[in-house]
Amino acid sequence: MAISKVSKKELISIPAEVRKALDIEEGDMLVWKIDKKHGMAIVKVIKNPIKYLKGKYNDPNLTYEKVEGVADKLLIGELHADN
Repeated sequence: MAISKVSKKELISIPAEVRKALDIEEGDMLVWKIDKKHGMAIVKVIKNPIKYLKGKYNDPNLTYEKVEGVADKLLIGELHADN
């Protein structure tokens, strides 16, 4: 189990084992979903959208339509945990 502590400025750092396990890199986005009933936060990693849109990832399933859809969502601010 990895543990983080909230700083005086309410910031946290992501433990190295979590970053490695989820391949979290600079520029990646973390989307937080709150489960108040269970007192939990669920975090989804969205790989750096700039790299994604520039085609920096070697993904054979990546299509123009998929990239265009993500770009549209980013531009209108609809990026959320369902992506």
